[in-house]
Amino acid sequence: MQLTGTFRSELRPLAKIPTSCQLSLLRYSSDGSLLLAAGRDGRIHRWRLPSAGLPIPAGDGKTVTAGPAEVLAPWTGHNGWVSSLEISADGQFLVSADTWGRLACRALSGDSEQPVWEHGEAHAGWLRALAVNATGSCLASCGSDGMVRLWNPADGTVLRQFSAGGQDLYSLACHPDGVRLAVGDLRGGIRIFDLRDGSLLLTWEAAEFYRLSYIQEVGGVRWLAWNGAGSVLAAAGCIPENGGFVQGIPAVQLISATDGAVIQQLRLGDNQEGFVHQVLWHPQDYWMGVCSGQPGRGRFFLHRVGTEKPFCQNPQPLANCHSVALHPLGRQVAVLANEGTYGQRKSMAREGIYPGNTSPIHIFELPAADPVS
Repeated sequence: MQLTGTFRSELRPLAKIPTSCQLSLLRYSSDGSLLLAAGRDGRIHRWRLPSAGLPIPAGDGKTVTAGPAEVLAPWTGHNGWVSSLEISADGQFLVSADTWGRLACRALSGDSEQPVWEHGEAHAGWLRALAVNATGSCLASCGSDGMVRLWNPADGTVLRQFSAGGQDLYSLACHPDGVRLAVGDLRGGIRIFDLRDGSLLLTWEAAEFYRLSYIQEVGGVRWLAWNGAGSVLAAAGCIPENGGFVQGIPAVQLISATDGAVIQQLRLGDNQEGFVHQVLWHPQDYWMGVCSGQPGRGRFFLHRVGTEKPFCQNPQPLANCHSVALHPLGRQVAVLANEGTYGQRKSMAREGIYPGNTSPIHIFELPAADPVS
């Protein structure tokens, strides 16, 4: 049986999981039984789910609940916002990072939050991104200090470190070959390194992702991801128009791994939509991503290379989407959005009470490909 390129273009809502604070990033465990979230309260939030995915709700599918999601005690131990999460190649460990530069590794089995290993100052300042290579031999980290550090995932020892152009680094992606590492920076630079010795292999520029607005630098390559074959690198960000309360057009560049040529450039909305915060490749050969811009503006999209625009987007408004996680079986996704229109729900402030926002998690069943003989 083969799959055609024709898709049913509807997303089916399965559940909406409430949360207690704002979150920034989602990850499924390798077996799909855990959903993990990076909290802006310095904690790692956890839910236990059916490993086969959530069941399809009865009825019209328009009314969704929290579903069979068991809330687990969050893990503590970080100083600032939890900024990045990564699962080890064998699926046994979770590595987390925060805005104070802390890096910690915990076992996913059991409920102990005690780290297997940790570094209180893995980077000088904001640790922005993590990536594990396919062989599981190397964990990469980067941050605002402009450094890339490679760690032994087993014990947290440093394998090597190198500068990646001297800029604030935003994103990492390990190539499927387990050898190459893509690094994205504030000014739109994308560099490909060899993990074995830290040597620079290629340099590409996504200059439209950067703007100097008076004395403020805005933009950056916010996310990088390879397709399954490693032939295309997706670089996500924003085409900024100003500094301050940034306005810009969310954009994705799909880049050939062979010569760095831009295969396709996506512009996903107007200048109120802001940044593409994350983009992932789906094994059915399409890309998915999330956008967040001005208060209340956001979207989740699915896009196939070569088509003019996404073939599927969220059917109902989703405010300020920041992350998407693909379930290991490939049929469901978790999308992180905001509950309120405003970042801190200003419209609800009364008599000095200024409640913070929360980030509910929306679970969707993805459109299915139509099989043909």
